This record gives sequence, structure tokens and C-alpha cells, in this order.
Amino acid sequence: MLEEFYFSDSRAVLVPIEHLSPAGVSSAFASILVARIADGAAIVDSINRAFPLYWDRSARLARRSRMWAPPRLRNIAIVESTTAIPPYVQLLNTSTWTMFDCDFAEATSSDELLAYLFAQGERMAITGEVTLAALHNAAYWFDRTDAEIDDFRRGARASSRPDADAYRALADALDWLRQLSHETLKPPPTLTGHRSIAATGLLVPAALEGEPPRLVEHWTRSAKNAVERYYAAYRTTDGGELAATLEWLRDAPHEFVITGRNNRILWDRDHPDRLGPVRNELRRAGAATLRSIRADLEVIDDHTLAFQRRATRGETLPPPDDAIAQDGFTYLHRGRRTLAYNLDEPHLDRLRAPGLPFARAMLGARAYHEWSHLAVSAGWIRCTATATELAARIEIVRDALDDALAAAPQAARQVAGVDLLALTRTHDANFTVDWGSGTTRIAGATGGAALLRLVLPRAADFQANLLAARLQSDTEREAYVRHNVRTLRGEYGAAQMWRMFARYVYELQYLRFSEVSDKREYFLRSTWFDADFLDSGIVSEEAFDRIDRAFGELMDVFEVDTSAVRV
Repeated sequence: MLEEFYFSDSRAVLVPIEHLSPAGVSSAFASILVARIADGAAIVDSINRAFPLYWDRSARLARRSRMWAPPRLRNIAIVESTTAIPPYVQLLNTSTWTMFDCDFAEATSSDELLAYLFAQGERMAITGEVTLAALHNAAYWFDRTDAEIDDFRRGARASSRPDADAYRALADALDWLRQLSHETLKPPPTLTGHRSIAATGLLVPAALEGEPPRLVEHWTRSAKNAVERYYAAYRTTDGGELAATLEWLRDAPHEFVITGRNNRILWDRDHPDRLGPVRNELRRAGAATLRSIRADLEVIDDHTLAFQRRATRGETLPPPDDAIAQDGFTYLHRGRRTLAYNLDEPHLDRLRAPGLPFARAMLGARAYHEWSHLAVSAGWIRCTATATELAARIEIVRDALDDALAAAPQAARQVAGVDLLALTRTHDANFTVDWGSGTTRIAGATGGAALLRLVLPRAADFQANLLAARLQSDTEREAYVRHNVRTLRGEYGAAQMWRMFARYVYELQYLRFSEVSDKREYFLRSTWFDADFLDSGIVSEEAFDRIDRAFGELMDVFEVDTSAVRV
């Protein structure tokens, strides 16, 4: 069933995290890739040569400098070069490298180019920035041999990637990039006459001060041109396509509203003939984009009707809570008890280009997830434990957390101790959970209790997933899990490490809805959790496994009421 997900989008093939290792592609997935696509053998061979180079070099740099992230596993999405897609997009919520088929072909790439693309993609995922990444990765080149440099240059000059000119500019810049110094990796004899580049450790000698801005300028221009070409590919409008879309909205019954900026309703299912506001927005979209929008709306229709058919007590569903988020592929519109599709959704560019690979699978997953939130509010996902049993399970998690906090190294306690103390003092000591079996108080002025009070309000999201996962297709479910199980490094500083740890413990529960066989390995190797907590000695593997097991048993108290919804 996972194979269906890997090949579910015609525009991209996914080499998944669970079939990658520091050595490259697993033999099992290699066989699948060779059988499914014409260039499968060449792709496998290229990854198996280049990925170990990325892994070994990043690991060496990370051991020598805290400014270089250790290697990790991410999905590899392989897109046809002729497919219009932004070259810098981070599919599945930054958990994926976006590569092109030309990156794996001998005539248009090289082992050194591909190895660097992995490092470059990771840098862009960390910073969320394109134009500075090549400069900030300068240390990558310090230990490269002349033969390795020549191989990179050959690949960059032959590349047909949408942003190939940027890599050719990088190839031309390698001579001076290798002359830069670094605070720890390559210290200069004296700091006099050097300019530092913030947050990189790089030191630029006065004679080369004009070079970094020129490289950044070239990458900026290249990125803008690549993105412009992408949007231009979908700019062709079609009055017939627009008319057909509006006619479809007007004449067929639907189960959604269309919204725009500030969540304003542009089209209302209750007044289908009022087309003016939505027409004004849709006329900006090209023909392919209009077809993509309609396909999205058809998924919302389908999933809403499917949920309604399964709900035996649909009349008991409450209206959405006023605090419910009004974004995220599709969402329950406040006060309407129907799903909304926002044409102006940030980062989705729905009016400028068709949805990205796997985006429609996420849309479908979210449709079921949002309806399942109402099911939680209606009491359809119930707690099977008594108040006493629930309190005992919570206490087991709290004690496991407290023991891990007490055993943490002194350095970790110094860095994060102030924030943890603030959590214990500012969170309500009388905080309670009421999951339908009686009120349970999270007692104790301990760090473990404070972390539980931080994450347990998210239990409703887990309850919604418990139902949604049984309604979603295999592809939708896998897309949803991979979108949500991701690194949290960029969201928390070192002083907040325990907040991050607690959230990881909760979000690890998403993997129970995936068909990935080794869920622990998937989580550890794809999020930097292993590097940040286990390898660093902040938490022992035994302590982590104890916490994970206890929290999983706490979440096991929930079950779907099949008398309220048929699953």
C-alpha cells in the first residue's frame, strides 16, 4: 500500500525516508524503482554514489562546527525536468528534497553535483532562504579535492535544472570560496583584515569582499527568473474554462464555501448564483490552474458527502468553535459548519499555478480531519478509561518525564532550566483534563507535570486523527503523517529544548497512522531528534523509550464510537 503513495502523483516519484540510509537506497525500494520507471536503475546508482558523500561530509562538518547541521534522512521527490514546478519548493512540509530527473542522468549531472544538491537543499530547508544558501555553504568546499571540484563543475555546466545557471555561477566562484576562512574549521593566522558573515563562522579577507555580494546577487536573479518561468507556464487564460467553472459552481449542489483574503466569503453554497466576487478572483487564474481548483473542490465535496453518509448522528454535530484555525488547505468556516477553500491561502498560490505534488492528498486528508474535529466536540471519540485509570496513566508519563529531566546533564539543565522553571510556575497548577470519563487534575509543581500541561491540550487533535485516519485513503493518510512528523529545530531555541522534546513526544504519535514499519527509526533519523537529544546525551535511549511507551499508552484510552459514525 505504501508503494501506491510513493507513485501517487504523476509529476513526482518519491524515494521515501524509510527506504533511505546513509548508504543510499534500500535494495527493496531499488527493485521497485527499477520495475516502475525507465531510468530507475540509473537513479538508484546515482543516489547510492552521491548520498553517502553528502552524509559523510555533513557529519564531519557538524562534528567540527555547531554552525553546520548533521545529516538527516528526508524524502527525495524526483520531478520530470519538463514539469513546471518551483525548484526551491519544500514538499511535504520541508521533509523532502525536490530533485529533477536530470540530476540523476550522467549527461546532465555528476556525483559531486548531486551530493552538493543534498547539502544545498538541507541548508534551504533550515533557513527557508534561497539566495544566501550557496554562500553560507562555503565551508563544504574547504576539503574538496581538485578532482571533486572538477566533477562538480562538469555537472553544473551540463545541468538542465530550472535553476542551473545558479549552480554554474557557484562553479565559477569555487576558487575564491575556497580561499575564505572560518572561525573553527579554517581559522586565519590573524582576524585582522577579515569580515565575518553572521551566523556562519565564515571570514572574508579584504581582497575578496566584493565576491560574496556578487554571488548572492546572481543567485537572487536566478531564483527570481526560475520562479517567474514557473508562473509564466500557467499564465494562459481560457474564457471557456472560467465559464465552465462558474457554471459548475452555480448548477451543481456543493458542500463548501469559497473564501478569499481575510476569510471573506466569495462564493456561498447557499446562494450559488451570486458569482460576481468569485468570478473577479478566478479570472486571474490560467486554464490549468482553474482545472486544479475545480479538482480540489471536487475532493472537498466528495469527502464531506462521504463523512455525512457515515455519520449516523450528524444532527448532533456542533458548530465549529470560534477559536478554530481558519487556514490549512481546507478548514471549517467559523459559524457555518461547512468546509472553506481559500483562494488566497498563504504559500499555496492557488490562483497562480496548479497545486503542488501531494497537495491534493493533503487537502483530502485535511477535509476528513476537520470534520473529525466536530466529531470530537460531539463526543464521538470517547475515552474508555475511568477517571482513576486515566489519572494513573498520566502519573506514569509525568514520572517518566521527571526522571528524564532529573537525569539530564548539568549543561542541559543550565541552558533550559530557566524556561522549564517558568513553565512550572506559570502554568495553572489546577489544570485538568476532561475526556468524558471525569475530570483529572495534572497535579504537581514538577517539570514533567508542566510539560504534560503544555501538550495535553493537543489531545483533541489526536482524537480527530483517530477517526480521520480510518476515513482517509492510504495516500492521504501518508501525506498527512509526513506533513506533520517533521523537525522542530527551527521553531525552538536551545533554551526551549524541553518544550520541543514534549511536542516531539506528542507528534511521534502521528506515526501510528502510517504504514511505515520502523516508526522509531523513521522519527529519529528524519527530525534530528537523535542528534539533538540522544547522541548529545541529554536524554538516554532508555528514558526516551519509557516516555514514548507511557505516552502512547495514555493516548490508547481513546476509541471511535462506531454507533455514531460508521468506519
